[in-house]
Amino acid sequence: MDAYSDERIARATLGWLCEPGDSRLRKLLAEHGPVETFDMLSVRGVPFVARSEIRHLPVSRLWGKAAAAVDEARRGEGRVVIPTDPDWPTGLRDLDGGEPVCLWARGPAPIPRQAASVTIVGSRASSNYGNHVAADLAAQLSGNGWTVMSSGALGIDGAVLRATLAVDGDAVAVLPCGLDQLHPHQHRGLFERLAGDGLLLSVWPPSARPNLQRAVANQTLLAALTAGTVVVEASLRSRAMQAVRQAIDLGRVGMVVPGPVTSAVSAGCHEMLRTEPRVRPVAHVDHVLADLTPQPGSEPDEGGGAGDGDA
Repeated sequence: MDAYSDERIARATLGWLCEPGDSRLRKLLAEHGPVETFDMLSVRGVPFVARSEIRHLPVSRLWGKAAAAVDEARRGEGRVVIPTDPDWPTGLRDLDGGEPVCLWARGPAPIPRQAASVTIVGSRASSNYGNHVAADLAAQLSGNGWTVMSSGALGIDGAVLRATLAVDGDAVAVLPCGLDQLHPHQHRGLFERLAGDGLLLSVWPPSARPNLQRAVANQTLLAALTAGTVVVEASLRSRAMQAVRQAIDLGRVGMVVPGPVTSAVSAGCHEMLRTEPRVRPVAHVDHVLADLTPQPGSEPDEGGGAGDGDA
C-alpha cells in the first residue's frame, strides 16, 4: 500500500497494533525492517498478537482502526518519533528487549539528551518530607541545566514535575499509557501544562490504558532515558525501586535519598542502601551533581552507559 510506504507511518501503525517489547515483532523488524514488516502483516497475513485493548477485534477491522488512529495522531497535537530521527533517545538501545518501534510525544519541548537528563521517582504515598526533598532536588537540578523526568504518578513523581515547571525548568512526564488516556486523573491539569510547556512521552499508543505491567515497564524506560535515577521515598515493594535497579543494570547512576529510620515509605531506600553497593546515597543536590557525569554541555561518548548519546 503506497499510503503506508513511509517508515514513520509503518512504525506508528505497528506500534499501535502490538504491545511494546513484542518479541515476534522485534524479530521481524530486525530481519525485514518496518515497511516490509508492515506489508507482511497487513497484506501477506503473517500472524501477530495485538495488544490487549484491541485483541477482541477481527483482523479485518484492525488495520482500518490502526490507520485512523495514526492519521489522527499526525493531524493532532502529538508526534510520532522513530529511531531514525535525530532526537531519538539512543539510551533505549540498551534495553534488553530492544528499542521500541516508536515513541508518542506531545508538547513543545524536544526529547532531551540522555547525558543532560535525570529521573526522579518515589512513593505514591509520599510524606511531606519526601515531597519537599523531591521538589527541592528537581528545582535545583533544573537550575543547573538538567532536564527532569518522572512518571507523573501521585506522590513524589507529581511533586517533581510541578517543582520543575515552577522554576521554568525542562520537565518530561514518561507515561505508562497512551497520551489520550492520561493517568492519574488527579494530575490532568499537570499533564495539560506539560503538554503546553514541557513534554509528555510514551511508548504506548493512543487508546492504551494504564495497568500494572505497563507501570512496571515504564520504570525501566525512565531508567534508560536518563543519565541517572534518584529515588526519594520508597517502601520495600515500591515500583520506584525497580527504576533505580534498572538504572544500575543499564550502566546509569542509581541514587537513593535516605529518610527517617522510622518511616515505612523509606524502608525500600534503606534496604537498597544496605544491600546494593553500587547505589549512591544522596542527601542534597550537590551529591547528585557530583555523581551525574558528564555534566550538561559536555560531549557524551557514543554507545551505552551514563554518557550515551542523545535522549
